[in-house]
Amino acid sequence: MASVRTFSEVLDSMAVATWRHMKKTVVDQIFDEIVFYNYLRSKGKIQSYQGGKYIETPLSNAENDTLSWINEQDAVNINDLDPISSAQWDWKYLVASVTRSQIEEQKNRGKMQLINLLKHKMQVTKDTLVKELESKMFSDVDTTGKQMEGLQHLIADDKVGTVGSINASTYTWWQNQAIDYHGTAEYGNSGSSGGFGVAHSTGPDRGIVAMRSMIDSCSKSLGNAKPDLILTDKATYRLYNASIDDKLRIVTQKVGDMSFQTLTFEGLPILHTDTCPTSPQGSRMYFIDCDHVTMFYDPGMFFDMTEWKPVPNQLKRAAQIVTACNMITTMRRSSGVIYDIY
Repeated sequence: MASVRTFSEVLDSMAVATWRHMKKTVVDQIFDEIVFYNYLRSKGKIQSYQGGKYIETPLSNAENDTLSWINEQDAVNINDLDPISSAQWDWKYLVASVTRSQIEEQKNRGKMQLINLLKHKMQVTKDTLVKELESKMFSDVDTTGKQMEGLQHLIADDKVGTVGSINASTYTWWQNQAIDYHGTAEYGNSGSSGGFGVAHSTGPDRGIVAMRSMIDSCSKSLGNAKPDLILTDKATYRLYNASIDDKLRIVTQKVGDMSFQTLTFEGLPILHTDTCPTSPQGSRMYFIDCDHVTMFYDPGMFFDMTEWKPVPNQLKRAAQIVTACNMITTMRRSSGVIYDIY
């Protein structure tokens, strides 16, 4: 004889079914609302990676130093080539709890009331996930090592660090590009008279010269790797806007299913976000080669809901929505950051 499910068990099933029904829409909304993630997704750079202790990504970096011109008497160099062939990334786990109480259930006994209550809780959770993922998009490595690796780590102000288990101080080909705007005499270290919007000795605005220099530095890699997106804060976006006011270039940029108007620089769209972090002396502007930046997720743990469990000593039950992911890069030298902009 089949056992009769309790009311709480019925609601457990209803909650899981409600989340499964909402999941695709919720995930789409999360990536739609964060423009940078939407941009990555439009380029196929939100990718699944199933299981494994680490995320491993192949690299092509070393030069073959056996290459030489010879004549018929010369010996051929057969030194072994042993480049670092892959970067290794830890999985990062994002979890959000959803709880409900017997008192809530008693007050919302009708089926539609219960479904609406669950949908409200899921919507709140979705909004919280959006906020967290957007803030961590720019994060550095935290002291606990638990959080997703963001742009301050992948495209660092000091260019170095251990990224993907590779020490960029030892392997200089693994360094990104960086310009200290405030600390560079050519740009800003003459004080308030040298900020973004002030003419450079070569004629154009100092900020424009710095941006051109950054693109040139990022575009020296083999295979035509170079930035395809500029990401900054709203204040710096407005400084750039003011500096080109007489030759304003606004384009309609399509990202996924979204279209919006934005400024460009040498053909690259410039997007701004309130969560782009400031630096000690000003703001940051990231030049990102999105062909070599990927957010990986495990499809077996991608915004999935766990079983509902009773909360000890309380009239509550809880479930978690869990994601295993990380943001990685397979080439740092084709991306860069201008920091301390003012």
